[in-house]
Amino acid sequence: MRFILVLACLAISPVSAQEIEFQFTVYGMEETVAKALEERLVAGGETATAAIAMLPDFVRQSRVTESATVDFKLTSGDRGRAKSSEGTITFPWHEATDGLDIEVDPVVTNGILDFNLTAIYSTRDNKDLLERIATTQITAVSGVPMLVNRWQYGKEWLLLVCTATYPNSADSSSLTGRLYIDSACYPAATSASADRDRVASTRIACRSGQRAKTEIIAWIDDENVPENDQPGFSALIDPLLAGDGTLKLVAKVTYTEEAGGTTRLDSGEKVRRLKIREMEDEMELEEGALAGRKMTVAGTDDIETREDNYVVAFKFALGGTE
Repeated sequence: MRFILVLACLAISPVSAQEIEFQFTVYGMEETVAKALEERLVAGGETATAAIAMLPDFVRQSRVTESATVDFKLTSGDRGRAKSSEGTITFPWHEATDGLDIEVDPVVTNGILDFNLTAIYSTRDNKDLLERIATTQITAVSGVPMLVNRWQYGKEWLLLVCTATYPNSADSSSLTGRLYIDSACYPAATSASADRDRVASTRIACRSGQRAKTEIIAWIDDENVPENDQPGFSALIDPLLAGDGTLKLVAKVTYTEEAGGTTRLDSGEKVRRLKIREMEDEMELEEGALAGRKMTVAGTDDIETREDNYVVAFKFALGGTE
């Protein structure tokens, strides 16, 4: 698997051995429903609970699909892993669970749940091999559903939602430092300003001062396409919330797509044409305001990169404290 993210160890006071019930679900839906639902989940509290309660009706109306669910229990302080199925998918460089694969490392302190998370959702549809990954650290309170990650790739919109239930929980107002970082790729700055024609995007729950990574990989079964050059979208973020409410964000984003046809390298080797777009920068954001950066692009056989019309737009929100 590409890039394995190592999260910082937690320095935490002694913990009681509380049992935590987790439910993680991936929902697929149309864009308008996804945008409305994720905002309610970000708000947290009763707004998030009411939004999730409406989902069965949307499922019956075929506006939402419950794609995969994982239910499991863990004791605070223990690491655990659970899968939605025992089936596997063979990708070019590794095997993965056919469905949702969750690994968590939860700790409850003073009624607040804090957990490291790696979530992998893999699917195979005819020749399409798609893997979506989120690695982050999150805080939560008992019984309140929360958005963990949104993966959008073309017309597909997926939301990963988590509900954790445990005794002696604090209330939502006790949550501090939970951030949602939206990273979206557009073909032009005008598209970003109007929020139209997104080619790919993610929105991940994370914490100030903790690195997170979220990605979508559209695997090509071709030995000449290296693991790190596979098509897809990737956002690596380092957020730091300042005392005045602004956010310092260090981000590295990659969007790779097939350009059609093949080309020959200097070695004479014939390879598929790819366009690899990248952006790496440090910026300061105000809550709810867009910050855009142009990407650079290089083809499979290009030695140098050049500036491109594609842009990445970032936005952040404080969530979960309604």
